[in-house]
Amino acid sequence: MNGKFKLRLIVIAIVILGVLGFVLKNYFQYRNYTLVRPVQGEIFEAVYGLGKVKSNHRYDVKLGVMATVSKVFVKEGEVVSKGQKLIEFDSSTVIKAPFAGTITLVSFQEGETATSQLVAVRLEDLNDRYIEISLEQEAALRLKKGQNARISFESLRGEVLQGKVISVFPKENEFLAILEVPHLQNNILPGMTADISVEIGKITGTLVPLKSLRSGFLLVRRGQKTEKIKAEVGLIDGLSAEIKNIQFDDQDEILVSKD
Repeated sequence: MNGKFKLRLIVIAIVILGVLGFVLKNYFQYRNYTLVRPVQGEIFEAVYGLGKVKSNHRYDVKLGVMATVSKVFVKEGEVVSKGQKLIEFDSSTVIKAPFAGTITLVSFQEGETATSQLVAVRLEDLNDRYIEISLEQEAALRLKKGQNARISFESLRGEVLQGKVISVFPKENEFLAILEVPHLQNNILPGMTADISVEIGKITGTLVPLKSLRSGFLLVRRGQKTEKIKAEVGLIDGLSAEIKNIQFDDQDEILVSKD
């Protein structure tokens, strides 16, 4: 084997080792990350809050004075028709359902004394519901009738419902908003809570996945190098974040942790 041939083999081996080293380095460096390119897109400015499902039609049977329960005609969970008897007291007072609905509370049994102003029976129309949001003052100032809202329930992961603000008002030193939600599923019941985001504006900007931000920094892959860059963040919508200070090239990629 002559010297030139040996030299050629050595050069080839060095090249192969270099390529292999580069591949392994990239594999181990990026195996815990997904590479994503920044995009130009719309992002919504939103106000966030916790909402509670409530019934539009609820009827509470209360007495002004104490009375003994003579007869209870219904049970909790029972569906009743309009005009159906609900409860009778010793004064021969019989209370009937003012509308069709579901009995959600029976507080007293026959022979017991119904306390004044305590709900004896509660009737609710579970087919006619809305969502009420409790707001901070700053959020209440930015909400108005007609704004769109996104509603998500923890038990319905991946499913986002659409709603609309129909009123904003004060109540006993609280600020509340009412959302109308068409096509609310039957299994969503009064008392359930939901995460709410109300859209108050939108812009077009440079967007990156929210998960790519780590303590205000982005890991940006540029060519063969990875740079840690301080990011000036604008709007956030829960999935994406607007980046205001970084000029990205067409080939730049953002490292997003797989954790």
